[in-house]
Amino acid sequence: MDARLKDYLEANYAGVFDHLRLQYEGIFDEERIERHIREYVDVHNSLAFVQDLIAEGYGGKRLLDIGSGYGSNVLAARQAGIDAIGIDIEPFEVEFARNRLRAERPDDSAEEVYILGSGLTLPFEDQTFDLVTIMNVLEHVHDYRKLLHEAVRVLRPGGMLYALCPNYAAFRQEAHYHVPWLPFFHKGLASIYLKLIGRNPRFLQTSIHYCTNWGILSCLSGLPVRVENPDLAKICNIQALCNEKIRKALLALKRLHLLWGAELLIYVLFYSPFKPSVYLRAVRKVSV
Repeated sequence: MDARLKDYLEANYAGVFDHLRLQYEGIFDEERIERHIREYVDVHNSLAFVQDLIAEGYGGKRLLDIGSGYGSNVLAARQAGIDAIGIDIEPFEVEFARNRLRAERPDDSAEEVYILGSGLTLPFEDQTFDLVTIMNVLEHVHDYRKLLHEAVRVLRPGGMLYALCPNYAAFRQEAHYHVPWLPFFHKGLASIYLKLIGRNPRFLQTSIHYCTNWGILSCLSGLPVRVENPDLAKICNIQALCNEKIRKALLALKRLHLLWGAELLIYVLFYSPFKPSVYLRAVRKVSV
């Protein structure tokens, strides 16, 4: 990490910690808050994803990160030569991201890079971006279908949309409370459950909106995009994978002529209604 960026994070750590403690009161303990900062505030965890984007030829391209939060993905992308901007509805996080950018890249316009606003009404013209990312945001939007419509609207023909979110049709740990969760857990019953185990249900009631793998795929099927499986796409370009262990394992399967088995498994899991998380990409179709 750049020394200036490290100094800025250390100087503002207490403020971020206090903000998260208030935001996730009764949900996160102090250890979980510290982990959240490492995962979503520290720019280091954004580097692998950005490296994948560079490997796919997005250097110099325009990127919009919807729900950019503390700005880590945008900052990592800009440092790698991608013309990235972010939009978020949370004033504290937008201001933090702007101040961090001023400290790290003083020649960039912080107000133009990090925009305070809603992904449901993007303040951009049609077909503005080569790449749009929506990472762990759809479950916090009351109308994720409208957000997907907006994301596709601002994509250029041939542009790529990346989306990641929990699948609430799955048996899994709830992504924020980190406790066992039922598929489509009725919020009234879920609130009682959370109270019984000493958790505050406020965040569930106000900030979590159930989205599912099939719901998102169904929505995208009605938009001018072609949905792709990013994991299957990686198998087609094994040498470009950043994860060395996965790369070696796939190369070994390829030498044994067993790569088709991995491809079949990835294909089935991608369309499963019960997969724990939704992770996909979609290419904006080129009009004929």
